[in-house]
Amino acid sequence: MSVLNAMQNRRSVRKYNNQPVTDEELNNVLSAALLAPNGKGLRPWEFVVVRDQNTLKDLVDCRKGGAKMLETANVAVAVYSDSSKTDTYIEDSSIAMSYMLLAAADQGLGGVWLQLRLRPSNQEGVSAEEFVNSKLNAPENMKVEALLVLGHVDEQPEAKAMPVFPCDKVHKEQW
Repeated sequence: MSVLNAMQNRRSVRKYNNQPVTDEELNNVLSAALLAPNGKGLRPWEFVVVRDQNTLKDLVDCRKGGAKMLETANVAVAVYSDSSKTDTYIEDSSIAMSYMLLAAADQGLGGVWLQLRLRPSNQEGVSAEEFVNSKLNAPENMKVEALLVLGHVDEQPEAKAMPVFPCDKVHKEQW
């Protein structure tokens, strides 16, 4: 699949069937993250793979009004970055997430970016970041950006049509 085809076919999928994500599929997704560009080649990211169904169910409360997809997910990948290594850790984590989403789409997996940074959890007074960090025993210097929730698609959404080039969004030479 070409990169543009993967982009067209990538959809935010929130419902998965019970077919397990294989180790090979997961390793391909993680390999894509490790290939992602990052500031000064510092590779500040680290990933926590969660396959345990009890932990996935516990994580449903990590985000107020938006983590039910973990109930049917096979796996979630917590994307962390070491904030002491670089000031671009948020950008670096985001690029790694994007690469993983494209790699998942390329393999026919469904995935969704579950944003955690700056979001509340279902637990009163606890941020989504604090909630996930406590469940995954994250060191203090590691900042969680998001969870990549993965599984085999229950119902395949339609691919996006290639958009008409939005000329009003691209400026040449200056604004």
